[in-house]
Amino acid sequence: MRKIQIGGLSVAVTEAGAGPPVVLLHGTGCGQRMWFHQIRALRGHFRVITYDQRGHGQTDAPAVAADYSAGHLARDLVGVLDALAIERAAIVGFSLGGGPALALASSRPERVSRLVLADVGAGADDPVKVQWMARRWVTLIGQGDIDELVCDMLRSELFKFYARRSVRRRKHMAALIRATPVDGLRFTLSEVMVKRKSLFRLTGALKSVRVPTLILLGEHDYVCSKAARLMAQNIPGAALKTIADSGHMSPLEQPAAFTAAVMEFLSAAGPQRPAA
Repeated sequence: MRKIQIGGLSVAVTEAGAGPPVVLLHGTGCGQRMWFHQIRALRGHFRVITYDQRGHGQTDAPAVAADYSAGHLARDLVGVLDALAIERAAIVGFSLGGGPALALASSRPERVSRLVLADVGAGADDPVKVQWMARRWVTLIGQGDIDELVCDMLRSELFKFYARRSVRRRKHMAALIRATPVDGLRFTLSEVMVKRKSLFRLTGALKSVRVPTLILLGEHDYVCSKAARLMAQNIPGAALKTIADSGHMSPLEQPAAFTAAVMEFLSAAGPQRPAA
C-alpha cells in the first residue's frame, strides 16, 4: 500500500500484478481490504488496483460533510487513474463503488475498457427505506454508540447474509466496519447514501453507457435485485449473472464464483473500445 495525493486528499492505493489494468471499488464500510480474494486470483493476469475511497480505511476522512458526495467519489476515481498514468482500465464497482464506476463509464467511456457492476443500487426501488436506515446509522454514530451501530448494520439486508454464515465471518464484517473512520462512515451515509438519486430516475444515463458491461447479483441480494434488472435492461448489451448462494456481499460470500465471473468477462474476446 502507498499513498498518493489527489488534490488535498491522501489516498491509500495498492497495486498487484501486471497486465491490463483493473480497478476494484469497494462498498460502504468495507475498504479495499475486502478484495483480498480477488487480488490473489487476478494479479496473475492483470494489473490490479484497489484503493480506499474517501472516508474509508487508510485514505483521509475529511471532517466536514461538504467534502463528501457522489461527485467527490467519481472525481476521486479519475484522480487515481491520472495519478497512476492509466489511460483506460476495466472498472469493477461493488455496492457503493458502483456509483463512481457507472459515472465514469457514462461520462468518460474512453477511460473504461469494461465495466462490472456488482450488487449495485441497493433499495433503488424504495429509496425512503434506505434513507431511513442510513439516517438511523448516522444517529447512532452521533450518539457514540458504535457497538449498537455495528450490530444494527450486521442485521441489515446489506450485511446479514454474510454475517450469519459463521462467527468468523460475522467478526470479519464487524472488523471491516470498525476500521472505517467515524467521520468517513457518518458522511458517506448522510451525503452519499441518503442523497443519491435512484437508478430508476437515471435510465437516460444507463442507456448512454457504451462500454461492455456485466451486472453481477447475489442470489439472495433482494435489495439490489430490481436495480440489477433495471441496469441489465437499459445498459446496451449488458449481461446479468447471478452468484448462487450469496447475499449482498457476494465478493466475500462466494469469492471463487464471483472472481470466476469477473475473470471470464474481463478475458472475453470482443470490442474493448466504447461503441460509437
